[in-house]
Formats: sequence, structure tokens, C-alpha cells
Amino acid sequence: MRFCADVRMIHNSGIGVYIRQYIRHILEADQYMITLLGRRTELDRHFGMFTNWQHIEADFPIYSVQEQLKLPFLVPECDIFWSPHYNIPLLPIRARKHLATIPDVFHLAFYHTLSAAQKVYAKVVANAAVRKPDLVTTISHYSKQEIVSLTGGRADKIKVIHLGIDQALFRPVTDLATRQRVREQYQLPDRFILFVGNVKPNKNLRSLVEAFSTLLTELPDVYLMIVGKKEGFITLDSSLFERIEADPALAERVRFTGYVETNDLPVLYSLATLFAFPSIYEGFGFPPLEAMACGCPVVASKVTSIPEICGDAVYYVDPLSPASIAEGLRAVATDEGLQKRLVEAGNHQYRQYNWQHSSNQFIETINELV
Repeated sequence: MRFCADVRMIHNSGIGVYIRQYIRHILEADQYMITLLGRRTELDRHFGMFTNWQHIEADFPIYSVQEQLKLPFLVPECDIFWSPHYNIPLLPIRARKHLATIPDVFHLAFYHTLSAAQKVYAKVVANAAVRKPDLVTTISHYSKQEIVSLTGGRADKIKVIHLGIDQALFRPVTDLATRQRVREQYQLPDRFILFVGNVKPNKNLRSLVEAFSTLLTELPDVYLMIVGKKEGFITLDSSLFERIEADPALAERVRFTGYVETNDLPVLYSLATLFAFPSIYEGFGFPPLEAMACGCPVVASKVTSIPEICGDAVYYVDPLSPASIAEGLRAVATDEGLQKRLVEAGNHQYRQYNWQHSSNQFIETINELV
């Protein structure tokens, strides 16, 4: 079978994860003639140990006119072409079957936040991405409902394949030397609430900060540690940082780790008092599962796909209510029995999501489609 995939988003935080995992498992299966569209240097970094693939250079911007003008003509004759996001080629391609993965429809759900040009692109391409391919996969039942609701697409053309987490990487770190090195490197306090997320507004960092600000007196030894560079968050929302800096006590207790190495992230989860995930929109959500896998209790929003993925293994809050978030943080930070119950439940929950199972479902979908 001739399999071709557009892998230009291989380094994106969410989409890139399943691109890397699925392509690696497809290469390991060694059942296909594989062509990957992307940057050769990036592909060699991830798949250079394999010899059963070929490459077509594709180095043009995502979501661009150039993408639509060039990509369709680069797709070779093949049995199946995979678009890992909704930016599918709109012009005809030389593939017998076309498979697309749409992880969520964030752009349509938050349509009001887009510029005029972004609105046109989102409407045209997202709707085409549901209708033109022979089959669409998505990453949660919630996302499937959203896709159908916001695009009018056919539910019978959309298949749910849950993602996985790297269970070899994300596990409790007990080595004292490693824990001490990471604590010193990132200047971690003894007790802290951990936030891991990108700078998109759906991550709801503002409400988390507001909630935390009400707990400064009640939890005098607890800090809020935000994984990422402060400058990146400021670029997105300078008013949030004006709010933090205007309160000296809050400014002292909210800290940024700066860039965190991937191998250090499990240590941060392992050291944290609890993990906070107040997101208002998720198609899947890796971080709560990663925290569970590292033995860290989780406080999370009871909205969108999060209850579907996290089950009964987290303390749920209303992300639109800083008071509700604060109550969740307070309860988990002060109740060791609750912490233990959440850790035990999380230890069972995260095991449902592994990349071998997810990749097997994806490969079965390819075979059935062709």
C-alpha cells in the first residue's frame, strides 16, 4: 500500500505528538510504501533510524494561500493520503482515498475571537475538511459532537480514536538526586501548584491566577508555578501581568519556570503538590493524564472533553468561576486523604491511554479505508 502524509506540523505541541507517534508505529509495521511531506532535517531527526520511507520537501507556511497552491501538486499517486489537521488540500489530489484528522474545532468554537481573514479561512477550510475526505478521525467523542454541530458534517464519516501518552516517559520520579537537580534548576519551592499549557486563551490562566490570589493567606507556603517563558504569556495577555505585578504578594508567589526540557517535565509533575488544568476548551488534553501518570493529584475543569478523558480521577471545578477553582485548589492542597484518593484513581485512569493501542486503531482505520 502506498501511504502518504503531510507531516509539516510535526513540532506542534498537540498535533505534532500524534504525528510523531502514528508515523513511527506505521514505519515499525513495515507494511507500506511511505512518503512524507515536510522538511527533511526535521524528519531525519525523528525517523532517521528507519529506512522504509521517502521524502518530498514541503516547506511552506501552515494555513497559507501558498499551502493550497503547492500542496495538492506535491501529493504523489498513492492509495491513501493523510491530512493530520483540518488544513487539507482543497484542490484534487492523486490519492485513491483521503483521510483527515480533526482534533477539535477550536477556531469555530471561538469564531468571535478571529480576524476577518481568519474567519473566512476557518469557515471554508474546516467545512471542507469534514466533507472532502473519505473519512475523518478525531480524538474524543466530545470533539466528534462539536464537529457535527459546528460544520453540519455527517456523524457516520467521523471516527473517534483516543490518543495516548508516553507511559515510559511520564511516571513518578523518585530518584533523590534527579529531584534535587530539577528543584534547583527551576527554583522550585517545597509546595507548589503546577500549570502546564500553551498561551492560548482557552487554557484559562487568568481565572487560575485570580483563584490563586484569593488563597495567598490560607495557603501561605504554596506557590503557583507556570511552565513556560514569562515573555510568551505577556505577549498574549499583558493585562494579566499588570494584574500580577500590581499585587506584590501575588507577584512573589506566581513564578515561571522558563523553558523546561521534555525529560524534566515528569520530575515537575512528581514534585508538585497538585496539577491545575482550568481549561475551558479541550479536544483531548494530555497534561492531566501526564500528571496522573507521575502520581500528581489533578484539579480540572468539568467541561468539553475533560470528563470523558479523566473520568472520576480528578477534582472537578467550574472554569468560569474563580471561586470554584479556588475551592478545588484549597481542597486538594490541604487534604492528604483526598490527594491519596486522586492519585490512586489517576493511576488507573491514565493506563487506558497508550500509544500502541491508539496507533493500532489508526493503522486498522487506514487498512479498512483502502
